[in-house]
Amino acid sequence: MALVKQTLTDVLQANLQFPSSDGLQQRGIADKIEDACNEIIKANFDEVRPAKSRRSIEDVNIGNTYVDHKTSDEALNFKMPNMISIERLRKLDRELIYNFVIYNSNKKEIIKTFALDVYELNWDHLKIQNLGKGQLQITNMVAFLESPKTTLTKEQWIAQLKIEAIAFYKKVQRDSEKRQKLWEGY
Repeated sequence: MALVKQTLTDVLQANLQFPSSDGLQQRGIADKIEDACNEIIKANFDEVRPAKSRRSIEDVNIGNTYVDHKTSDEALNFKMPNMISIERLRKLDRELIYNFVIYNSNKKEIIKTFALDVYELNWDHLKIQNLGKGQLQITNMVAFLESPKTTLTKEQWIAQLKIEAIAFYKKVQRDSEKRQKLWEGY
């Protein structure tokens, strides 16, 4: 996997260009960048397959590895990107690499790209948010980019996920009980 991450970073740094973006908002630019990433990956890796569906974890598969692109416009001040449902993460059946592409829409340039395994994401910048069964989210992308990689081992990272998930579900339960009591007193 380390080879896939490094090669992914290298080929994207060498080949990824900021797309034509006249009239596009952030999501349109991000979609074009992600499409360009997929094309570069297809040209530089064997065994590349597209995502199985729109709701798939990945944007593309390289061999037996999921690759999910995460774009971020540094020209925007505050971003809290969703990463993955904690239920899907709990059931993850293969490696998941996040391909981060940082760009600047004002300067119309790609700033940097880097790849991290999901278990390398720094918990200092992660939180489980109340979306579906719980969504792992980067709390502040600007801060995350200053120290994106954890010092935890994979086993320590998963143990922290368990602690965070249990605390999250306890909070959801308390909040639900409060809302229920409001309705009971209505």
